[in-house]
Amino acid sequence: MAQTIQQFQLRQRLDRRVTGLTIFTLAMLGLLILRLGDLQLLRGDEFFDKSQRVIRRVVALNAPRGELFARNYTSRDKATYIVSNSSAVSLSVIPSHFPRKKELKELVGKLERLLRYPEGALTQKVADNKYKAHEEIVLIENLKPDQITVIADYYITFSKFIIRPISRRYYNLGSAAAHLTGYIGLPNQREISAGVRSYQYTGKNGLEAQYDTILRGEDGEIVQIKSATGDIEEQKVFRNFVPGNNLILTIDADLQLAAAKAMADKTGGLIAIRPYTGEILAIVSKPDFDPNILIALDNPDRADHIRKVQEEKAELNRAISTKYPPASTYKPLVALAGLEEKRLSKSDSYSCPGKFVLKSSYKGSPDAIFNDWATHHHNDLVGALAQSCSVYFYEAGYRMGAEPMIKYSRYFHLGEKSQIDLPNEIAGFVPDGAWKEKTFNTRWFDGDTINLSIGQGFIETTLIGMVGFYSAVATGGTIYRPHLIKQVRFAENDQVKLEMKPVIADQIPLSKSALLAVREGMRAVTTRGTAASVFRVPGIVPVAGKTGTVQTRSGDRFNKASQHAWFIGYGPFDGEPKDVVVIGVLVERGVGGAVGAAPIARDVFVKYSQKLKAGTIN
Repeated sequence: MAQTIQQFQLRQRLDRRVTGLTIFTLAMLGLLILRLGDLQLLRGDEFFDKSQRVIRRVVALNAPRGELFARNYTSRDKATYIVSNSSAVSLSVIPSHFPRKKELKELVGKLERLLRYPEGALTQKVADNKYKAHEEIVLIENLKPDQITVIADYYITFSKFIIRPISRRYYNLGSAAAHLTGYIGLPNQREISAGVRSYQYTGKNGLEAQYDTILRGEDGEIVQIKSATGDIEEQKVFRNFVPGNNLILTIDADLQLAAAKAMADKTGGLIAIRPYTGEILAIVSKPDFDPNILIALDNPDRADHIRKVQEEKAELNRAISTKYPPASTYKPLVALAGLEEKRLSKSDSYSCPGKFVLKSSYKGSPDAIFNDWATHHHNDLVGALAQSCSVYFYEAGYRMGAEPMIKYSRYFHLGEKSQIDLPNEIAGFVPDGAWKEKTFNTRWFDGDTINLSIGQGFIETTLIGMVGFYSAVATGGTIYRPHLIKQVRFAENDQVKLEMKPVIADQIPLSKSALLAVREGMRAVTTRGTAASVFRVPGIVPVAGKTGTVQTRSGDRFNKASQHAWFIGYGPFDGEPKDVVVIGVLVERGVGGAVGAAPIARDVFVKYSQKLKAGTIN
């Protein structure tokens, strides 16, 4: 039947609408396909990760930090621990697990109130902008049993919080080895920027800082699948941790404790070293701190302890990070310099009236008077060392000039770092004419030479630097680099990863005659000289050494104890090289070397002698 005109027009309109709808539908379908392609192909990984955050959580599996053991190590079950690990439980959060930052802050605030923490103690941690959203923030390092019970009671509320076992650091010698071990803490902004995770602990001082990467190990990962209610439905180790390496130290624990006890409440440092290997047996700095208090964020005494540490500058390692005029402990170097350069002989004798007069070279200017601490009459070199006769060394220094003393100071590296494996070591300072001209715009005077001849004036040395010089006297000129590590061992199987060998830092050619003369004078110090009464005790190995008293201010030497005290010595004198130890002591405001430093060194020598006789030090 033929269509009417009206039917034809209606059909045409309908066809146009169908065509338009078809084109629109195809266009929408095309856009949808493009969008799906973008989501699946181009941004698939991104959105997959986002979807997985809803159903899974990746939790770090902390690697136990390597432990530190004393030098007598044979096996873990017989070892003397210097730093060990114990088990603890921590609580942490990952900000990205919370859709809204406000939710995280509110939950942490609620936890803070439930556990009765001071306001801000926990919320401040999540407010700190140094943390990245996907990184873990440690809220509580060491959860107590009652705290775990409270959190368990509110399990649904705190289901996004992470509770897990961790290893907690313990410093077995406490403050007695504080500057040796250092301590650990959460990373600062610089460390985080360098790649350290926000929850990882890093070394803040001592060996913990020096060997941080060796001790830290590599963290693993645990993948947790959680339900909508927050329950963990599945958990598996995605990547296991690699524990940090263990360190076997050169330290003898008994000697370290004896050294700390001998230093008591003094201010200064002590070092005991094997001169033929460079192995440090003990190193102490006072005042000290307790690393176990510093790392315990929940310890009520921590704030007061930190305040005390800051007031006393107790973190400063005075054994390697401070320098002082060496005073009379420098006289053996002056003697060696004069003997080696043929400007002094062992038999040279000078009269000591108690002072040395330096004639003025300027008309109308008075002569300069350099006093001695006593009147010593006539002395040869050995007697001058034994009695610490300054007039003898004024004369000797004036006659030989400054050049040999400066030359040998540099030979023995007194103006350099020793390269001991501890952070924050500083170098000593050896002056010369060029330095004085540049610094003070004036020349080097004879008075400067006379001051230098008794270790006063511009020269400044560190305790570790002077111990290095005395080690060279003991060995005959060989200086070994001081070190604190004997071995690095794998924690998993206790196998040796690295064996530390003695390293010769320098070999100074010294004549036998010069060495014998200086050693004889140093031995006389403890038999008939300034330290004879101190070392007249039974059972002690024969010791050769030298006292020193730093003149810091004239006029109040004994009233205000303004002088610093030195003693450095070695023993057994003429003993087997493997048995010899050098012990150096520096005490700030210690009055004098014989009364302030020598008794401390003696007590450590006594302990060493007992261990040597008993065969308990290897």
